[in-house]
Amino acid sequence: MKSKEKVLLHKGMDRVKRGEFQEGIEFFDQVLEMNPKNADAWNNKGVALYQMGEAEGALTSYDEALKIDSENMEARRNRAFVLRAMGKFEEALEAYEEIVTGEPEACDFRNLAAVLVGMGLLEEALGALMESAHLEPSLAVEGEIEALRRLMMEIAVRAEFGGFLPGEGDGTGRTD
Repeated sequence: MKSKEKVLLHKGMDRVKRGEFQEGIEFFDQVLEMNPKNADAWNNKGVALYQMGEAEGALTSYDEALKIDSENMEARRNRAFVLRAMGKFEEALEAYEEIVTGEPEACDFRNLAAVLVGMGLLEEALGALMESAHLEPSLAVEGEIEALRRLMMEIAVRAEFGGFLPGEGDGTGRTD
């Protein structure tokens, strides 16, 4: 990457960090005018677009970055996050599964778990959280594992008692 591209890219990233998303995009667009094959400019443009509420535009930018550099993990993670945020769980699941087959970080498994929970695949989500805890033990992940186990237990108990927990009654107000 040429030094002028680097300078403009850093200026754009600085603007995004300051919440000046449109200004950041202008710098990224300058980089892309000089070099349309700059994956970092496409990726960072996607970040700014997402922050501006333009999720579809962000996805397009991430896709462009990945066409140029299919191994760009930052663009992969950003794309998967936006898909998840948009509620496109099937696509997000596919994206996160690709991420975790490479050299995943603990956060990749946590994000995969969030998608799986959104899809109602709780046992698979628990497995992803346990993988995250294996890679990087933390109290936060342990808390998420415990919360998911409690949820799974509550669902199992409700199924056993026709949708109600013991003591809740049958929905008529009676508890006898």
